[in-house]
Amino acid sequence: MPITKDDVSFTYDVSKHLKGVPEDDREDAAYDAGEAALEKIVDYMDQQKSPVKGIRKNFEALKSEQYKSFKQKRVGNKKANLRLTGNMIESLDVDAGDDSFTISVVGSESDVAKAYNHIKGDTVVSRPFLPNDDRNQTFKADVVKVIKEAIARYKKPASERPTDAVAPLEVTTEAYKNLYATFQATKREQEIAKNLSLFKIEDIL
Repeated sequence: MPITKDDVSFTYDVSKHLKGVPEDDREDAAYDAGEAALEKIVDYMDQQKSPVKGIRKNFEALKSEQYKSFKQKRVGNKKANLRLTGNMIESLDVDAGDDSFTISVVGSESDVAKAYNHIKGDTVVSRPFLPNDDRNQTFKADVVKVIKEAIARYKKPASERPTDAVAPLEVTTEAYKNLYATFQATKREQEIAKNLSLFKIEDIL
């Protein structure tokens, strides 16, 4: 779906990578793939580069001396990394279905407008951090690589996954990390676990 002023998003079809993934796990696999892609996108932005295939040049450096001075005072650098308040990057969200994931800007109207301007070069220099279907764009190879790696975890036979670990009664942050590693928990499963951990037993009874 093309990027518009009202909808800044990109949907990536992962169906070609899902061979061998159990049907019940496909949505989770797609979600984890989206999270992995988003992490890579942010890495590219921090390096002032685009994760979009075919765009080899770094983001154009900031030109306004006034803005550079302002950014230096506010965040300690003059990089063209699309970070000033951090709100726009924090507004990037992943959603998934059985055969695709979508990365969208879901923040305020201001965040969506900024993202649109950066991708399209509408009122500022173009610094595309998401592919645009309107231009038949997609991710660079190393982004696709982490997508495939995230999905590959779901292709392991269930017999290879540990099943005999038991959670302690009082679960610390470190204990959670150990459990995630033991059970090979996906990112989506980790988020669900975090939400459940907010409840006390007396809240449930």
